[in-house]
Amino acid sequence: MKLDIPAHDRAGRTFRAIFRGAVLAVTALLIQASVSFGLLPFDGQRAEAAFKAVYLANLEGTYAVDGRNTDGSRYSGRVFITVQGDTAHFRWEIAGQTYRGQGTLNGTVLTVDWGAQDPVVYQVNPDGSMDGVWAGGRASERLVRLK
Repeated sequence: MKLDIPAHDRAGRTFRAIFRGAVLAVTALLIQASVSFGLLPFDGQRAEAAFKAVYLANLEGTYAVDGRNTDGSRYSGRVFITVQGDTAHFRWEIAGQTYRGQGTLNGTVLTVDWGAQDPVVYQVNPDGSMDGVWAGGRASERLVRLK
């Protein structure tokens, strides 16, 4: 579920992030309660898969990226995330270059293979932003949702 309220200010964006977090929390509680009371015929793995699908789908969107390369230089650009099944597809557009990758979610950790030796490993934060490291932890970036 996406909340399409025009967000021309920080308060609007904060409200959208909090609302998305609340939707995810309520979804998790409903799945957990339904399984616990036998209302859903899911075992633990299937319940977790259902929650993961809902959570992953809410990561879909356009993000601003600000990062630091292994040499300490800074970069910025856009990241476009689409979701198909249990896979997140990334497209980074940075300084006229396009990079692509795909990843999977494990809890709140999203690991994205982008063709380098080391993947980008993101921690998905409660507000919907993501903090990632790559190049074996020697480089980092932060994603903040735009749309």
